[in-house]
Amino acid sequence: MDWIIQHIDWILIVSGVLTFSMVLMMVAPRFALRTTFGEAAEGRVADLVARSWGEMIAASGLMLIYAAYHPETRLPILLYSIAGKTGFIVLTLSKGYRGVNALTAVVADTIMVALFAGYLLAA
Repeated sequence: MDWIIQHIDWILIVSGVLTFSMVLMMVAPRFALRTTFGEAAEGRVADLVARSWGEMIAASGLMLIYAAYHPETRLPILLYSIAGKTGFIVLTLSKGYRGVNALTAVVADTIMVALFAGYLLAA
């Protein structure tokens, strides 16, 4: 746990950059869905929902980067990120998405959740 506390700044920055990469969903929703899940939702409403989802995930990434430089904001930002990432993990696994990119995102988010929870428990 000491390692997490000593390196939380870099953990937040790297996690934030990885999370922010979902800005791709906002820019190219069909491509991002196809790349991540192996299928694309079609239509204007699907594009709107995917773009909105991508924007919220990207904003979460920016908040993680912000928290690296503003320790007083870490508790709410980490709780929000843990909740969002845990929801994604549970929904992805429960719906049977087993594509390489979806599972890579699940593994990455699981590691981030464990690191964030470890930090909150130790701090």
